[in-house]
Amino acid sequence: MDKGKENKLPDAKVVIINNLTRNVVESHLRTVFGFYGQIVKLDLPLFTKSGQNRGKAALEFSQSSEAHIAASHMNGGQLDGAILKVELSDLPRAYEWSFSFSLTYKEGRFRPEKEISKLLKRWIWPQRSLNLSFSLKI
Repeated sequence: MDKGKENKLPDAKVVIINNLTRNVVESHLRTVFGFYGQIVKLDLPLFTKSGQNRGKAALEFSQSSEAHIAASHMNGGQLDGAILKVELSDLPRAYEWSFSFSLTYKEGRFRPEKEISKLLKRWIWPQRSLNLSFSLKI
């Protein structure tokens, strides 16, 4: 693991895991990474249609020392034949997002809340719960 990154995030409790194979499920991650400490939260985004993971995950440990050890030991390690890229993150934290997009109105078929939800789900990762409110002027 990059020592510079580790020094910048001394209190990081979250590790981001990239390059997961499609076969990996939540129980695999809990078993492998649970060896390094107590996992408080696990976020493994899945494709809606297939139910397979999207190749990345976020794990939050109860203590930052556990996250640091897991990241240093598992970065470059293998899981299901794939070499993992594991790095520390200062998530969870509040983000401010700015979006611009246009929606086409088709009479009788336009549901702005559904369209906006679809757009946001594609852009935001790890998945977080969102409270949306907006006004529509026609």
